[in-house]
Amino acid sequence: MNEGTAAQTFQTSSPGSRRQGVSVILPLYNAAPFIVEALASVRTQTVPVAEIIVVDDGSTDDGAHIVAAEAGVTLLRRPHAGIAETVNAGVAAARGELIAFLDADDRWVPQKTALQQAVLEEDPGLMMVFGHGRRFVDSGSEERILDVRPAVSRCSGLFRHQAFATIGCFDSGDLHDFMGWMLAAHDAGLKYTILSETVFERRIHQANYGLTSKEDQRQAYFKTLRAASARRRLRRSTSEP
Repeated sequence: MNEGTAAQTFQTSSPGSRRQGVSVILPLYNAAPFIVEALASVRTQTVPVAEIIVVDDGSTDDGAHIVAAEAGVTLLRRPHAGIAETVNAGVAAARGELIAFLDADDRWVPQKTALQQAVLEEDPGLMMVFGHGRRFVDSGSEERILDVRPAVSRCSGLFRHQAFATIGCFDSGDLHDFMGWMLAAHDAGLKYTILSETVFERRIHQANYGLTSKEDQRQAYFKTLRAASARRRLRRSTSEP
């Protein structure tokens, strides 16, 4: 296990230091019961990843201590700042040409990186590739599959690092940070595709933020849509003669 601060890693992650392979970023906040399983799903990929970066967002449980005992994982510790700032720190630290994300309470299927890397290699114009997601309910004693659906989400995607150089990082003031980022990517013309295969599994449990803070999520959703609409109006007004 390598441990450091985000500031230390920012200095070493220059464009010239990019290397082939996938950098996996796992934001961690009070997910001690699930983090070992999440890491195992990354380690058992049929095509191994280049590096695993866990960014602890000021957890108050034992999650960071569990990660610290894991070999082959870089642990970054930060004061609590929210999901966007946490994943942004991971992007800044990542050295791989490809970037992937996994929430600490979710899982990848073993073929995720193999399937998605193959697609990106076939089409250099693609900036990102997504897949289907399988939602399952975890009651603590058993798991039950809810559904399988197309998933354009942070955890279902594999991204070229260039996409972040083009769009920038996630908006720290937006609870729907990925949706806002994806709308900006779409407006900028970044090319993407969605695979028919299932690539990740989303755990539904009692501590899910989407379940515990539904009204905050709803308000943030409309805020993101309003910001995207305003951005498009501004672009149209500045492009008109």
